[in-house]
Amino acid sequence: MEQMELYIIVFIIGLIFGSFLNVLIQSGYYDGATQYYDAKYTMWHIDPSGKMKDRLYFKGYESGHMMYLRREDLKNSNDDIRDFISKTLPKTSAKY
Repeated sequence: MEQMELYIIVFIIGLIFGSFLNVLIQSGYYDGATQYYDAKYTMWHIDPSGKMKDRLYFKGYESGHMMYLRREDLKNSNDDIRDFISKTLPKTSAKY
């Protein structure tokens, strides 16, 4: 089994059993190193049923994977991270 496949399996198990786990994927539209549709493709195949779609978030930026190079994308990226954290904080504590 390849290392990436193992990461994806662990990630899926975390989504299934960790009801408080939310994921924000940030990606660049124009990027040769980390291609835009690879992130989307992975996200679609992690949850083909759509049952976890309210816990998966995707944001795209023009500057590629280095959002800090374009001032507008840096601001939007930071705002998106802050918004994601505030939206996904659990209202109650986890029960073990």
